[in-house]
Amino acid sequence: MAVDMERAETLVENFRQREAGLVELLLDIQDEFNFVPEKVLILASEELDVPLERLLGAATFYNAFTATPKGRNHVKVCTGTACIVRGSRSIFETVIEELGVEPGETTDDGALSLENVHCLGACALGPIVMVNDEYHGHMTTKKTSELIGKVKAKAAEEEVEAVA
Repeated sequence: MAVDMERAETLVENFRQREAGLVELLLDIQDEFNFVPEKVLILASEELDVPLERLLGAATFYNAFTATPKGRNHVKVCTGTACIVRGSRSIFETVIEELGVEPGETTDDGALSLENVHCLGACALGPIVMVNDEYHGHMTTKKTSELIGKVKAKAAEEEVEAVA
């Protein structure tokens, strides 16, 4: 995945002006690129005079950050105890089948990625599927198939709009 270094430079400059913490910078980078590219960390290290090891340490310590690109739409399936006992295994298998990717992978077009998480913090709604920042609770395999179908259709529409 190509990284727009001009956008990266803008993020670093905005960070310098805000005097925010390094985690905020990493969140901004991840929000912009859907992952934390090493070359952007190198740029930030040089521009901010922060040891690269410190940035890499923070980026690898927190589970919120990933060094591999995520899809423009990110699907998370809860596999925590409360969701597992309510059937999230079959929900998870349905998502894998519908997307055609395994956990940690992204579709070839970069539109969708899949992750299993051990808790989404809404156990009473389990089993839960999260798409981007939106929770979908009390999921069944049928509701999951319908949801993934809508997400794929929306991703296809966004792709057409981006090309136009």
